[in-house]
Amino acid sequence: MSRTGLRIILILLTLLIAVAIPILADGNSEIRKAAEAESYPEMAEHYVRAARRLPWRTDLYELAGHAYFHDRDFAQADAMYGIAHEKNALTPAGWAAWGDVNFLNEEPSRAIEIWKQGLEQAEFLPGLYQRLAYAVQDQGEFSLAAEYFQAYLERDPNDATAHYRLGLLLTLTGSPSAWMELLAASQLDPQFGPPAETLRSALSLAALDESSSQQFVIIGAGLGLVGEWQLARAAFESAAQADGLNAEAWAWLGEADQHTGSEGIEALNRALALNPNSAVVRGLRGLYFERVGNSSQALSEHQAAALLDAKNPQRYFSLGNAYALNGDLIRALETYQYAASLAPEDANTWRTLAEFCGRFGIHLNDIGIPAAQRAVALDPKNSASEDTLGWLWYLNEDFPSAERHLLAALALDAQNASAHLHLGMVYMQTNDRARALSEITLARDLGHPQAGALLEQLSP
Repeated sequence: MSRTGLRIILILLTLLIAVAIPILADGNSEIRKAAEAESYPEMAEHYVRAARRLPWRTDLYELAGHAYFHDRDFAQADAMYGIAHEKNALTPAGWAAWGDVNFLNEEPSRAIEIWKQGLEQAEFLPGLYQRLAYAVQDQGEFSLAAEYFQAYLERDPNDATAHYRLGLLLTLTGSPSAWMELLAASQLDPQFGPPAETLRSALSLAALDESSSQQFVIIGAGLGLVGEWQLARAAFESAAQADGLNAEAWAWLGEADQHTGSEGIEALNRALALNPNSAVVRGLRGLYFERVGNSSQALSEHQAAALLDAKNPQRYFSLGNAYALNGDLIRALETYQYAASLAPEDANTWRTLAEFCGRFGIHLNDIGIPAAQRAVALDPKNSASEDTLGWLWYLNEDFPSAERHLLAALALDAQNASAHLHLGMVYMQTNDRARALSEITLARDLGHPQAGALLEQLSP
């Protein structure tokens, strides 16, 4: 190479370095500014500027996406993750977050596709299986959801919630593995114990019935009892498909429709046409008319249900409630008393009678409190019964007795939100503001719907 050529190359290198150094300095400065930014949009903008100045730092687009995600600017976050994907720079966390922003932006199908792509990478977050399980369940793909939960649990066998969700999905099919998953969930986390036991009972009862349609009805009712109405509806739909003449299947389908966003009256009318002499059909129709505010029709349906199932106290409690909705508290109380008399050794029936008296503030001394006392005597380890008795003493303005029973309720179950609320109300009446605030705050944190309003009253 000639001396002239070498001089030209050196000059060009010098010029290139002279140009590159400020660009490098600007890029690194933008990264520092991103770390010091006071808002997520500002942080994202700095990361984008840095990425443009430092083209080999493709990871900065994902960081910009994270910043936009935190700011809930899902469209911009999606764009940044898309650029990172094009540059093969998405990390396992980036794949998860890219799907998340689409799911939160109400584009579940695109989110599912992104998460599936994420699973195809050499490295991925096991949480993608969980995300996919919930997403495909929302779309009614229950078998596929179960497969994703199973895959997730192979990687994290100690996740109680995942065991419970898998157990619910397997319950829908009557799988013998359902109870094992529900049991595992309850052993890992005691909060899943009561719903798991409810579903175990449903599975056991279903196994005793020879009709596949009725098996689905029993399983669906169990799922409904634990609040899983989407799955319950699928069970009732299967019941109706297995036997289109099963009136109870159609009635329960109408009930599930109401819990999942539909009116439900069409299925309920079909149930009535199939069997007007079914207590289940008439009772569920009564609940429907209560919800839509047609109290007179609700009363008629509950009267029919009680006549058809005359030894079932729950039918009379429903009838008593219908009388109350129609303004006839005398008949309502008489009906509640009759319901309790049908199961005199059942603490729940006496507690229900006591709660009715408390709800309407009637006959506390002669009916309500004695009923609650009987419930406690029949089942002294029941926190709900102690809570009810304490609440009635509160309504009767015997605050020492109220406090004693409410503390007993909490000794039996420290997570009893209702007892915390009622105890806070007692302390409000006895001018113990500090303890009132503490108990009502606990009630709110445990999910009691009335506690927040009471806290506002106590706020200075």
